[in-house]
Amino acid sequence: MRIDTQRLVLFPMRDEEIKRALKDLAAVVRSFGAITPYIGFWEMRAKKRIYKAKRDIIAKDPHAWLLSTSWLIIERERMILIGEAGFKGPPPARFTVEIGYGLFEDFRNKGYMTEAVGALARFALFQKNCRVERVSALTLPENIASHRVLEKTGFARQPSFGKYWLWERVKLPEDTEEGIVL
Repeated sequence: MRIDTQRLVLFPMRDEEIKRALKDLAAVVRSFGAITPYIGFWEMRAKKRIYKAKRDIIAKDPHAWLLSTSWLIIERERMILIGEAGFKGPPPARFTVEIGYGLFEDFRNKGYMTEAVGALARFALFQKNCRVERVSALTLPENIASHRVLEKTGFARQPSFGKYWLWERVKLPEDTEEGIVL
């Protein structure tokens, strides 16, 4: 399983790969034919916390693992890991999944995240294992770059309360399953 975009390949990590990534993310990335840039101690510490949470979610609902796992974002030309994205679990209510994402600093402001988020949103909205009617995202008001990514990929800002802004995207007439390789 993978998703291909113009410049990217997105690979979902299976539970065993997430488990291996807790010890050696670079080895997992190499298993997909790519290389990993240097990842600092604090970044890896945060990733480990996320990976452990994702393993717990997948254990509860293994059939929805594609909506619970971490997707590696690989730049196709150099076959290098540039970031990760994923959903925070299967749709519990309102048939909505929440997306989260991040890029390594050297790869920001190049349109990569717009490609990745757009592809993953379309993927979620075409799920066959569970019903997904909308994809949501939360941002801080000052995260202008993330707002631009969401706007470019068809998300609309919703009325929000608290310190985060809520964004939602539904299936658009131009959406297709193109690029999703099973």
